[in-house]
Amino acid sequence: MMMRLDNSGREAFVSCPRKYFLSCICGLRPLQGSNALRYGSTWHAVMEGYYSAVKAGAKLSEAVQQALAYGRAIWELETAVHPEWEEDYRTLDTAGEALLAYIDEFQQTDAGSLEVKATEQSFFVEVGDDLGFFGRIDMRAVLDGIPFVVEHKTTGQSAALVAERLNRSAQIMGYTYAARAMGLEVQGCLVVIHQVSCRRKADGTWGKQTIAFRRVPMIFTDSDLAEWRRSFAFTAEQIAQCEAHQCWPMQFDSCYRFGRCCYAPLCERHLSLDE
Repeated sequence: MMMRLDNSGREAFVSCPRKYFLSCICGLRPLQGSNALRYGSTWHAVMEGYYSAVKAGAKLSEAVQQALAYGRAIWELETAVHPEWEEDYRTLDTAGEALLAYIDEFQQTDAGSLEVKATEQSFFVEVGDDLGFFGRIDMRAVLDGIPFVVEHKTTGQSAALVAERLNRSAQIMGYTYAARAMGLEVQGCLVVIHQVSCRRKADGTWGKQTIAFRRVPMIFTDSDLAEWRRSFAFTAEQIAQCEAHQCWPMQFDSCYRFGRCCYAPLCERHLSLDE
């Protein structure tokens, strides 16, 4: 039987096998939503709406309207999934402001140099015997004559810092691998980083927002992608072993790596897997 694995599942298992079990097998989700994830999903939808309209030859005003409509639909969907939210500066209005700032920064330079090939392209490729990799590429485009997979990222940190951390990212390498495996001409991945950050004042209100963007081209060799394939297959083998033995150990190094893991309350109750 073929194992189907996407980057979210791969990342969850590498972070913590127990987290993979709780999220990918049990399907458990936290009651409180993540503002960062909701804003990220909304921004991806905004970019999809904008660039699909650009690809269709729409006017700028029409592209903006479609982008905002796509963003609102995902925002409302994500909001409805979780019953609890602690709202912050990452709002739907912020996404709208960011869209206008994005257009101001890139529209003129992209005119005549950017050709959108596809938006939100789903894929499934075989990585080895009984192993498939699936996911969805944000966009494919040709920029200044170079064909790229395009990946949109949102962050509250410095865009320059995030660009450095994403170098040789497993997700980005994997999507480049998938595009080439499908026979698509791509030379690498263009990572478009959207920074949105804000400091809380002493009185509890939010100060002025920082909205910034950075485009980072990442080129991978055939050897890079071959190593990604081996790494992906190795992770899949480990998942298969855990499934065979029904043993999903906790990775304690990940419990508080980026704040407290949302599954920590379950793990700290020391319940059996059956419970």
